[in-house]
Amino acid sequence: MNSYPESPHISLRAYLLFFIITTAQVGVGGASFQRKIYKMAGQDSWVTVLIAGLFCHLVIVAMFSFLKKYPGKDLYGIQKEAFGKWLGGVMSFIYAAYLILIALTILRNYAEIVQTWIFPDISPWFLALMVLALALYGVLGGIRVITGIGLVSVLIITLEMLLFYYPLQYANWGYLLPVMNHSPLELLKGTEEISFSVVGFELLMFVFPFIRDTNKAPKYAHFAILFTTGTYLIYMFTALVYFSGGQLIHTIWPTLTLLKIVEFPFIERVEYITVSLYLIGILPNVMLYIWSASRGIPKMSPLKEKAALYLVVGFLFVICTFFSSRLEIKRLNEIAGQISIYMAFVYPLLLSMLLFFKRRVSQPRNGGDSR
Repeated sequence: MNSYPESPHISLRAYLLFFIITTAQVGVGGASFQRKIYKMAGQDSWVTVLIAGLFCHLVIVAMFSFLKKYPGKDLYGIQKEAFGKWLGGVMSFIYAAYLILIALTILRNYAEIVQTWIFPDISPWFLALMVLALALYGVLGGIRVITGIGLVSVLIITLEMLLFYYPLQYANWGYLLPVMNHSPLELLKGTEEISFSVVGFELLMFVFPFIRDTNKAPKYAHFAILFTTGTYLIYMFTALVYFSGGQLIHTIWPTLTLLKIVEFPFIERVEYITVSLYLIGILPNVMLYIWSASRGIPKMSPLKEKAALYLVVGFLFVICTFFSSRLEIKRLNEIAGQISIYMAFVYPLLLSMLLFFKRRVSQPRNGGDSR
């Protein structure tokens, strides 16, 4: 078996970035984000989705500004080269811990959904074991296998949106009024609530060295953000016009609840199928975070790459069993949401500015030496 993971010469076409970023963004957070935003922005919640999408585009621009300056290097390599072995190692450790935290949050939230909607008596450790076993198998296959599963995930997300035709038949469009009735501060607070649901685009900093035609990468990355924003807008609008304000605030998983009214002659409980298919939706998500985290550990420790992967998977399995109550999971979501704002949005922007000024300061000195 080839060593895990592949070296950057095993490349991907740029258009595959669309599937990687989309599947990383649209995951388990899509089942419940409407309720959190509505508490802050009410019927103007759809505006916060647009604002979040604009922020994602801005951060993607910042990422490409320094990724292209360090060809063949991911975030770990860039930090080591730019800030030195010690400081770069510390920053890489912090970011790897963040990636593991997001993978844990996705994993535990999916286990809770399965327990609530299908198997109330199943143990969380068993669900975690099954998902992590599949994730481990996929990550060992490499980035191409993960991308292939991501492609299937995007197709399922697209087909799922067609089912919203049924709840929209009962829509009350008056629930959207009055428009723009909330202050900019309330809209920004709503945007903060959706941050965890739209993270995933930061994985570009780890996938980019594998892209062959890098000149086309920005186009597909922005297209992915556009698709994700459109997907969340459909989720948000459907929830807003179907539920009244009081109903939406007390509905934990609005997206899944919307699908409860869908019925076919050959199947009655469509939401059971949806929850089952969610596994394909979150699986490449978990794979990408585990893959990205395990790539950084060997650069900060004597561990081999495959050993780091097993360590990350084992750690996730053990920690996942400690979250048993709804209150603990809610607290985990809040912590992950707050940290994701800084690690996915703020840090790449700061890093791009630091690297820009570092280059500007070093250029005159280099020019003086050459003369």
